[in-house]
Amino acid sequence: MLEGPRPAKPEELIDIADLVNSVFNIKPGSPSILMDLFPQLFNVDNLENLRVILYDGKPISHVGIWEGELLIYGCCFKVGMIGSVCTHPSYRGRGYASALVRDAFSKMRRDDVDLVLVSGFRTLYKMAGCVEAGKVYTYNIQRGKLDLDLDGINVIHYDEDLLEDLIEIYHREPVRYRRSLEEFKVLLERGLKYGDLKIYAATDGAGLLAYVAIESFLNKNVPTMIEYAGPRSVVLYMIEEILKILNVNAIKLIVPHQDLEMLHLLEKRNVEKTSSEAPASIAIINPKNFLEKIQPYLEERMGEKESRRFIHDLVHEKIRLYLNEEETSFRDSRALTLLFFGAPDKLRAPPQPKVKIKPHPESLSYALPLPTPVYGLNYI
Repeated sequence: MLEGPRPAKPEELIDIADLVNSVFNIKPGSPSILMDLFPQLFNVDNLENLRVILYDGKPISHVGIWEGELLIYGCCFKVGMIGSVCTHPSYRGRGYASALVRDAFSKMRRDDVDLVLVSGFRTLYKMAGCVEAGKVYTYNIQRGKLDLDLDGINVIHYDEDLLEDLIEIYHREPVRYRRSLEEFKVLLERGLKYGDLKIYAATDGAGLLAYVAIESFLNKNVPTMIEYAGPRSVVLYMIEEILKILNVNAIKLIVPHQDLEMLHLLEKRNVEKTSSEAPASIAIINPKNFLEKIQPYLEERMGEKESRRFIHDLVHEKIRLYLNEEETSFRDSRALTLLFFGAPDKLRAPPQPKVKIKPHPESLSYALPLPTPVYGLNYI
């Protein structure tokens, strides 16, 4: 008998983790690995956000949701993330994943989520209103390439005694997630048991200056720096030291377009970057709330009167939005998302619509695109 879409029950958690393990070929039969890698997702407190379809009492399709808060230059948005989307091979082609994605978006709308990030670029996410939005640059930092020498800086391994110092450093970042102390502790420890996540901090003897999180789950030869915080020159110095510590020849570094300091330092050292890509499939699913929350940022960039007039005209259709030359509404998540976050230079899963706005306020070019949120330790 078919059942769902619905939230998971406590007794189904292990079976769900095992399904995801087997589909993504992590380590079938070892669901505890998945719970350790993604503790914010696969836990009994998040069962309402584990959406499933079952056959004869066994999960056969799953979509995971995590909900939290994202801060962009002081503006706070409720963000939803979707990950671990899968269907057992024997039940594919029947629309179960699509039904669960629709169910997940409905659930997030009920929860007043403003912005959705999906860790993938499949057609079913486009059908839900997502687009490839935002801009991040990828660098392969080769050993010996940076040639930075900062006197008196030591790179040390993270331990729990440093937790409060790391939180203080993270709080200085202009684009970040709101994490409780308990959440931060859990995220810093995800994957540590299996050696796939390593946290390093930089100290000058008087205190901590910066930290980085390095993940090697997908590629142990070229690990990825998934999160960094602190002075960018110190972060780059840490990369060179970590390359030696890990005894690898390269580290993958992902830099969002708004991190001008990091981009400038890398350019000065002639480190080659890729064309910009989107970090996720993104959708603004609560347009009016989103526009209300972004108002303070727009006021700082455009001025109070002009920003208020822009939002008023957008909401009341006095400004015309176009997708591929066809007029659309600001309520179309694709149009609003591309307008505010911009499209990357390179698409992972083309094609995708292009957005235009008429009339185009001159000051809007100074305000948009918004900073691009990246997953960091919050990845699911």
